[in-house]
Amino acid sequence: MSPLLSAAIAGCVVIAVGVFVWSVGVVLRRRNRSDQLAELPNAMPEGGWPNLAILFAARNEAGSVAEATRSMLAQDYPGLEVIAVDDRSNDGTGAILDAIAAEDPRLRVVHIEALPPGWLGKNHALQVASGTTSAEWLLFTDADVVFEPLALRRAVAFAVTERIDHLVVAPETVTVNQAERIFLTMFCLFFALRMPPWKVADPRSKVAFGVGAFNLVRAEAFRAIGGFQRLALTVDDDIRLGQALKFAGFRPALVMGLNAVSVRWQVGLRGMIRGLEKNFFAVLDFRLVEVLVATVVMIGLGILPFVAVFVGPLWSRALAFCGIVLLSFGLRAAQGQNGIAWYHAFVLPIGALTCLVAMFRSVYVTLSRGGVRWRDHFYPLRELRQHVGQRNAWLREVWLSTH
Repeated sequence: MSPLLSAAIAGCVVIAVGVFVWSVGVVLRRRNRSDQLAELPNAMPEGGWPNLAILFAARNEAGSVAEATRSMLAQDYPGLEVIAVDDRSNDGTGAILDAIAAEDPRLRVVHIEALPPGWLGKNHALQVASGTTSAEWLLFTDADVVFEPLALRRAVAFAVTERIDHLVVAPETVTVNQAERIFLTMFCLFFALRMPPWKVADPRSKVAFGVGAFNLVRAEAFRAIGGFQRLALTVDDDIRLGQALKFAGFRPALVMGLNAVSVRWQVGLRGMIRGLEKNFFAVLDFRLVEVLVATVVMIGLGILPFVAVFVGPLWSRALAFCGIVLLSFGLRAAQGQNGIAWYHAFVLPIGALTCLVAMFRSVYVTLSRGGVRWRDHFYPLRELRQHVGQRNAWLREVWLSTH
């Protein structure tokens, strides 16, 4: 091996191990903090329980919508209302929701027959739903999310007591095989580095987060930013909603949903890769430069340290191996979220390769089609990129106006 290549590998190993050390240190520092929803108190906050509405949009989700809806109605929360939007379904989703609504008056069903121009279906559906309630708090969720009975009491009590305007609960992703868990190990590591969870609550940081499974928002804050009006064509609407709220000066917080909020996101590794078809490139703002950066990060963290165990100077081999072992301790300290275990650190290259496949596939499909197809509707890439530019310019203005 040439001295130049050997030095390059050694340098990458030092950087990767440094990231591993930093990540594990953060996990260990936060280990004793109350950042698990299932461990938060559910006592009534001062002033009583505020009115709460759960809002979700469903399109052709007849297989899962009944279980999810009934888990929402099973919540032990006083004065709860659930607003379900049947967004142009043709598979019986609307009929299932109507049948449940006939049994439980807390459920209201809104049927949408057509999508107006300039809107993504889900964003439009949630905007419509938000206009039908006067609740003080809005929980935006998905039609396949299952809640533990006390989840909403814990979430609202925490948000009200801590004066939070936007509470994100990262759901437990239900997995059934090792391929799914290996993929999620790298996927979660990549996004934790891109959007460090511990910076979400820092008002000085631009890091913001949101998740479609559980975005609990103070209605006053939601309406102050115009709801989804400025995010009408945003594919990664959940993340950008969190960004808009934080940039506008509202207080966010992030907690984990292990044993409290769960979702069977996709079935199998192939399903996970296909499930990111519309999202991965969108999170990177449809920019190829961002794709290149993400590729370097995934290779540098997920592949090169493992290659360096077998090639390069002896000291860098030993350092690479120690870094991988250290990462395994970090995964163990993360308490098994999403089924991820300590030994998944040793197969991280497989996760990195599958994540790269998911990202490249998202880029290829979007570019080859010239846009994004979602819920049987096609959105041209030119229109989406134009929207991203306008949205980001608005977000910059909002940030500058509050900072």
